[in-house]
Amino acid sequence: MATLRYPYLISKTLDPIFGIAIGASAFYLYERREGRVEVHTLNELVKRRYKLEMAKFRNQPTAEETISESQKQKRLAEAAIFENTTK
Repeated sequence: MATLRYPYLISKTLDPIFGIAIGASAFYLYERREGRVEVHTLNELVKRRYKLEMAKFRNQPTAEETISESQKQKRLAEAAIFENTTK
């Protein structure tokens, strides 16, 4: 008995898009179920990345470039505390 071979699930161009969409939705649902820290969600990451890219596109300084040295030290300390509590 001969087996049928299907080279694509949907089509050559839609298969990668379908795979990325399924992967992104699975990750998003995982984040919602696990209840991650507010700053570390996929939505926050995408928003932060979008703002950074738009600032580069407009040749404007980013938020990281405009904060003072004391604010940078405070953020580093908060990140260190967060890392210690999650281990």
